[in-house]
Amino acid sequence: MNSSLQGKPIVSVIVPTFNRANLLPRAISSILQQTLSNFELIIVDDGSTDNTAEVVKEFTDPRIKFLPLGKNYGGSYARNQGIKAASTELIAFLDSDDEWLAEKLELQVKRLQESDDPLATVVYCLGYECVEGQRKIPSLHLHEGDVFDNLLRGWLPPTTSLFMVKRSALLEVNGFDESLPSFQDYDLWLSLAAANNHFLAVDQPLIIRYFHDQQIRGNLAAKSTGLEIFKNKWSLAIKQRVGYIEYWKLISLKMSIIQLIKVGKSVEEGKRLMAFRYTVGLLQHLPWSINMIIRGIVLSTLGNNGYRSVFMMKSKVMQLINGFDKFQY
Repeated sequence: MNSSLQGKPIVSVIVPTFNRANLLPRAISSILQQTLSNFELIIVDDGSTDNTAEVVKEFTDPRIKFLPLGKNYGGSYARNQGIKAASTELIAFLDSDDEWLAEKLELQVKRLQESDDPLATVVYCLGYECVEGQRKIPSLHLHEGDVFDNLLRGWLPPTTSLFMVKRSALLEVNGFDESLPSFQDYDLWLSLAAANNHFLAVDQPLIIRYFHDQQIRGNLAAKSTGLEIFKNKWSLAIKQRVGYIEYWKLISLKMSIIQLIKVGKSVEEGKRLMAFRYTVGLLQHLPWSINMIIRGIVLSTLGNNGYRSVFMMKSKVMQLINGFDKFQY
């Protein structure tokens, strides 16, 4: 290993966690296997009631710091406590149910160090998404520099696990907004961009993001409340800078996702008629809800298992088509 990658910590890795003792070891192991070794790992336990503390104790690496909060405050508060406890200027985030590939820290530090943009404080990367063992790289256009208008139009790297940010920039915008029960990461990137912080990108997948039943994406109350706070905070900026059409497109897409979650929950509860009603309700968000309407119809008709089968089959077909296209001239 390059000796320049060893010694005093230059990156603080923050992992907030709540009742994920079964998933946390995978995240910790992926951090400890990084090719850049001079980091500190701050695990913020947001009031877990499982055996999270015992799981962390099984890792004896001296770079690990365990920060138990005593009760459940929420992801934003937990991440902010990690930022406050950090001893370095570079902060990297990893959700406790995700994992990093080995070069994640090294390549992001290198990208920041080699940049000639004096305003660059944020670096992100691509990532894999893993659903039921199937891994893919979702489409994400890479924007660099001043990305404020791109964010206002709805562009969004999908998870904090992709990011590394300078601590001074985070403190300047007061970190994550603790009033938001959802959309916290989107709000933070907007706040950073609005404060003239520039973004950089590493054009390769360096994380694996897993989808599972424990995730907050199923928390309808958090999604709905967060969207209302988000709208109140950013609607004026969106309308003024990128226009009313872009505003309604963004909000319609977010509301459609919440509506589709309602469809899924109704199906889980055996309320197929209610699921169809929620699907019909997606019509009010046209033309931007067409994809969600199709998903809602499949989900309402075939149920969760049929829905997963259809879209897994679609994913495999697309992979075959993409593989075939590589041989075309």
